[in-house]
Amino acid sequence: MRKTWLIVGVVLLALAGSVIYYQLTREQPTRIRILCAGSLLYPLERVAEAYMSEHSFVTVEVEGHGSIQVVRHITELEDSADILMVADYSLIPLMMYNVTEPVSKRAYSDWYIRFSGNSIVLAYTDSSRYAGEVNSDNWYEVLGREGVKYGVPNPLIDALGYRALMTLQLAEKYYGEPALFEKLYGFNFNPQFETVQIPEKTVIFVPEVQTPSNSKVTLRASSIQLAPLLDSGSLDYCILYESNAKQYGYNYIVLPEMIDLGSEGMADNYAKVEVRFLHARYGSIELKRPGRVIHYGLTIPVNALNQAGAESFIAYLLKGEGKNVFNSLWHPIYDQVYSDNSQNTPEALRSLVVDE
Repeated sequence: MRKTWLIVGVVLLALAGSVIYYQLTREQPTRIRILCAGSLLYPLERVAEAYMSEHSFVTVEVEGHGSIQVVRHITELEDSADILMVADYSLIPLMMYNVTEPVSKRAYSDWYIRFSGNSIVLAYTDSSRYAGEVNSDNWYEVLGREGVKYGVPNPLIDALGYRALMTLQLAEKYYGEPALFEKLYGFNFNPQFETVQIPEKTVIFVPEVQTPSNSKVTLRASSIQLAPLLDSGSLDYCILYESNAKQYGYNYIVLPEMIDLGSEGMADNYAKVEVRFLHARYGSIELKRPGRVIHYGLTIPVNALNQAGAESFIAYLLKGEGKNVFNSLWHPIYDQVYSDNSQNTPEALRSLVVDE
């Protein structure tokens, strides 16, 4: 797990024609701790560096995990963070709004900001098996070949994990290949992953214990744990977000919009698949995850120790130089970001958001 430590001080940000001042003194909390989805770790470390170059006297710590695990750190593992950022914004209301912090007896959060998107790709290197012939028309056939190994994050821990299952199932319909999901994924585990077709969608059932029955598919807790395996040649391919494939310098296959979960215009098609967990491994996780367009979300947990610092960093990310850094690293911040309830959003950030 990589961490970035920075030094920060008095913050002066010009935002949307107004000026916001944050006076951070030695007597006030001087650490900003960020728990984030692993796919955000690369750009957030660079934003933190840029933030540091403009300020002093504050330490910023960035720590990445799978998105479900990020929320669990706060709601179940008695951890604290000043900012929480996940790859699936819907995890915030699902896992935080109805769970109370023991001391304050308040919900861990009652608002989120939806600030960025992404799409799913198939990443590989020049050393991957069949690297010279894989393309957007045959990638699923290449993955199914004998000896080819690929990696996916654990769907019980990481949003990319359950989204990868959705993409594979949607690919089955898109390419007209019956049992594509089972051949590439479901049959490679014991117990096997099962799918059921109901009138409006296909439901994928995820067993509580996921034990690979062979070496075809490798599971890790998050995408950042898969990247070293791809670099070393232990894996030939990884299902990743497009931003990470670009940031890490991988070759990648752009998947059709109907299956990559990245297009607003395809939302109805994504809704034709759903992932359901057969057992609530963690108490705060609902048993089903519907197919949706990829949107990232952030919030400030109720037990944050440095509220002012969190607001400062979020403003820097959404409308300051941090936005330019994200954009330059192939993970653009929306020009207009959204909140589910601007009245619950901290007052200093309300001018930056609109209600969904």
